[in-house]
Amino acid sequence: MTIFPLRDIRRCNRLFFLVALAAVFLAALPARSDTGETVSVPRLTASMETASARVGDLVWMELRYELPEGSRLSEDVPMGGIEGVTVVEQIRRPGTIRIRFLVDRLESFELGPVTLTWIDGDGTEGTIQADPIAVEVLSNLGKKPEEATLRPIRDIIPVESRWLLYLIGALSVIALIGIVAALAWWSRKRRARDNRTVMEDPPHVKAEKEIDRLLAAGLFEKGEVKAFYFSFSETVRRYVEAIRHVPAAEMTTEELRRHMGANADDQEVLHLLGQVDLVKFADAVATPDHKERDVKTARTYIRKTAPAPAQEAGGPAGKEAGR
Repeated sequence: MTIFPLRDIRRCNRLFFLVALAAVFLAALPARSDTGETVSVPRLTASMETASARVGDLVWMELRYELPEGSRLSEDVPMGGIEGVTVVEQIRRPGTIRIRFLVDRLESFELGPVTLTWIDGDGTEGTIQADPIAVEVLSNLGKKPEEATLRPIRDIIPVESRWLLYLIGALSVIALIGIVAALAWWSRKRRARDNRTVMEDPPHVKAEKEIDRLLAAGLFEKGEVKAFYFSFSETVRRYVEAIRHVPAAEMTTEELRRHMGANADDQEVLHLLGQVDLVKFADAVATPDHKERDVKTARTYIRKTAPAPAQEAGGPAGKEAGR
């Protein structure tokens, strides 16, 4: 049996350690080159903070993009695929875009496909697209709304006391008198309105004049932003009520959305009313540029849906002119 000296054994151990260290280093080289590889094809992915939400919730959508070296996103071209939602906030960072929007629909819907425009180092524009995302809208009545039990806000008022019966009778008489007086006032007002029918402006002219008066009042410039948008929303809703024959002034935007058709112009004004609701009720900030854009959108809708001159000539005044 051959016995190796202790010195040779130690040299073998050192040699084995150096060989193992070199093997580990060489094995790490491909991984290092892979992680440092540059992107040649742009990519865009979209994801939601949560797959389901309730009506009125604010949810986040995150976009992650990768672009070739020397490329950038276009700032002038708007993002595509999110026109149908009410965007509350948008945060842009290198490689990611976070969008916060309001869930203002009763039914589940699909968001996207989202598109972004990018520009390479030579100035050539391109488009990247992410797959659509499904958003499940949950009922505020729970998982089984048909089985939910609606309870009164207050208990039933007991009526055992005799004085309460007298009070209810007196209130009924007063209410009856009020109804009769209201009917008489409405009848007089209707007769007066019928007498003024020929002199009244058509709905589109009346709406344009109301917007002009609102702008001349300078409420927005005086800092009364909410007062401006309440009056502006009322003008637009009265015009929609006049041409679409729905009580738009008494409906919420969501109720109005269910009663109006899929006409592109109507969808545009519904989106405008949704943006105005954020300023009125959610304390969203409205800049002068936003105000100018909202007024321009309203005027465009009024002019697109206004009757043609030939149709206006068919009214009472036009018939008189044709005789």
